[in-house]
Amino acid sequence: MRTVIMTETADEIEQFVHEYAEKFSTADPEVIATHFHEPATLLTGDGAIVLERRADVEILFTEILDGLRERDYDFSEVGDLDVEVLGPDRARATVEWIRYTTTGEELEHLVATHLFRRTEDGWKMAVLAPHED
Repeated sequence: MRTVIMTETADEIEQFVHEYAEKFSTADPEVIATHFHEPATLLTGDGAIVLERRADVEILFTEILDGLRERDYDFSEVGDLDVEVLGPDRARATVEWIRYTTTGEELEHLVATHLFRRTEDGWKMAVLAPHED
């Protein structure tokens, strides 16, 4: 039974990641923010940024999206995806994100590790840690 639950959880996380890619491609910070736990943490080489409220996530992604639009960003796709179930209410996914321009050219590859928590509202991203391959 544990294997079935783990497989179902992994499938749910995979579905979440693909849905998140679609929502990210809308370039709407309010829509993107609904996928994050409150609080959430962005972990980079420069340190940790705690995003206490949904508004903090919206502000962060407004800045990120503005920078991407300046580079002719259009949409994102999921490349390689590795999911690890940490428990019935926690999971980790390492995702290769591929971003494209409005002309369909590849803009960039980004790899990030995401930590998820199951909430009453479904899965939410609690930690986002972009990193090298």
